[in-house]
Amino acid sequence: MTATFDVRFHAGRANWPANPFHFQGKGEVAVEPDFVLVRGSSHRSFRFPVRAEHRLRVVDIVNVHTDGEDVHFHVLGVRENLGVGFSAPDAATAQRIAALLPARRTEAFAIAHAERNDFHDRIDYWSPSTPVLWTLLALNIGIYFLMWLVRRNLPGGAMGSMLGWGWNSNYDAVLRSIQLVDWGSNVGRLTLNGQWWRLVTSLFLHGSILHLAFNMIALWQVGQLVERLFGSLRFTALYMIAGVCGSVASVMWNAHVNSVGASGAIFGIVGGLLAFMRRENSGVPPTVVQDLRGSLLPFLVFNLAAGFLYPHTDNAAHIGGLAGGWLAGHLLARSLHVPAERKTA
Repeated sequence: MTATFDVRFHAGRANWPANPFHFQGKGEVAVEPDFVLVRGSSHRSFRFPVRAEHRLRVVDIVNVHTDGEDVHFHVLGVRENLGVGFSAPDAATAQRIAALLPARRTEAFAIAHAERNDFHDRIDYWSPSTPVLWTLLALNIGIYFLMWLVRRNLPGGAMGSMLGWGWNSNYDAVLRSIQLVDWGSNVGRLTLNGQWWRLVTSLFLHGSILHLAFNMIALWQVGQLVERLFGSLRFTALYMIAGVCGSVASVMWNAHVNSVGASGAIFGIVGGLLAFMRRENSGVPPTVVQDLRGSLLPFLVFNLAAGFLYPHTDNAAHIGGLAGGWLAGHLLARSLHVPAERKTA
């Protein structure tokens, strides 16, 4: 008897289940007694999508697990093991598919899976929500649009557009720059002459909607985990300390700077996360430490390298925020072990 399910394949994007067949979009998974048939459209560079089917032996399938509507499993091969993933229409269907597949698990996977589950249980216990992260997102986005509304009412302000802060005309660029200074950008000649509050206010200002979008996406991706690791109050302290350190590094590196943006603080919470993972008895299992390092280090290398290549990027703020966050992370890190674990330790 064959059970067939409509599924969706992904191209291996972050946090989405990947597949080794280059399938993308709608597809099917058919579970037979001896085989699992995986059907989908294979996408390759500079070629039209091609429908394909792969037959996987049931006896080779191990490590089946679900994550919401996503299904993952490994296929043991002679030369290499494959990781297969896809999304079912809903979590209930994902559970049905998993129930039809073998329950065998390798020892290494069982350990890693248990450690990841323990880690998620711990952060759920200490910090089930992220109110500070959502507040920071709202502040940054709200201030950007408020500035745009104010600027539109200035003489000649209607010449620009929300998407074109500085792109549509030289006049718009000058108007934007003046407004950023008025609203608290980190201007060297002002910051170094008594207006130290600019070290903080500049963290909530952005020069364009793309600048805002890139920073808010990065903040959302990293901040969700970091706030739950540190707790809301400690996360607030980490964010502000790192941001101010980035602002100080920026103005000390270039006294003529006119810097804005949350990127120094964002690099700082990454630094804080790296420091947290190094803390003895932190409660972050080795498997999760390895997972995080594998994603954080490429992020840092890519963004720092891009900062040196792109002339308008304030890499001094990035490096200063990263260093400040790393130091603050050592001071603010807490243990994630729950009380029951401490008693049995």
